[in-house]
Amino acid sequence: MRLDVLICTLNEGIADVPQIFLASREDVTYVVSMQYTDEAYLDRIPDEIRHRDDVRLVLLEGKGLSRNRNNALKAATGDLALIADDDVRYCNEYFDNIFKVFRENEKVDIAQLRIAASDHRAVSERYPAYPCTYPRVARGLYVSSIEMVLRVATVKNRVWFDERFGLGSPHYICGEESVFVHDAVQAGLTVTYFPYDVVEHNRRGTGANVFTDERVMMAKGAVQYYIHGWSGYLRMLKFALVSAAKGQCSFGKLLCGTFKGINYYRKVVQYENPIGR
Repeated sequence: MRLDVLICTLNEGIADVPQIFLASREDVTYVVSMQYTDEAYLDRIPDEIRHRDDVRLVLLEGKGLSRNRNNALKAATGDLALIADDDVRYCNEYFDNIFKVFRENEKVDIAQLRIAASDHRAVSERYPAYPCTYPRVARGLYVSSIEMVLRVATVKNRVWFDERFGLGSPHYICGEESVFVHDAVQAGLTVTYFPYDVVEHNRRGTGANVFTDERVMMAKGAVQYYIHGWSGYLRMLKFALVSAAKGQCSFGKLLCGTFKGINYYRKVVQYENPIGR
């Protein structure tokens, strides 16, 4: 069994990628998908990326994180693919956890594991201590891209990251992970969470700004409508009421932002190709 680590980066971020690499091992390959907005950034590609036998570089002009994820996934040739960014860190234990999960769970197509802090403690208490399978997962559990490991043979060409969502998208700056998992379940794939650490990463995700950034509010609403249809309006009404009661936000601002995202999806976004092809 072989693992591809799919590292997505943009422009000058390519300079940080070699810090992710561990010492070579026969069962791990790094696929670096570099997006660039100007060819001048290609001169910044470190020699270690060009010359290591266990690293493959693929290029993609333009912007859009979901586009980049799809570009990396297209290049994956291993049995498993781990989604990665250019600011994450790994240790061999994390890779071993991945192989353990997939060897012991042959029917799992996508595994969600845990982000760990630099001291190897879970970043938050949102992770349950037991496995659970989508859509019936523990309350409060949500997925981040860098927690996901894909079984390439069953995922590839059946589900892609929706390019209407995610950083660099012309529509919504986040939400692509939830949409991806929903699409995977709808396609008949098995998506299961397991309580093992897989990556170190201490930066807050974009979605954490849902109470302050209207763009995130819009993405939140659009994702709820995408997954739940018309009941997305009721879900966002409840979300705004509960959040305001806790003092986390302005009820009116949050409700308007999420409803704006739903309405924009209904009127414009739903008619566009989700993978830009």
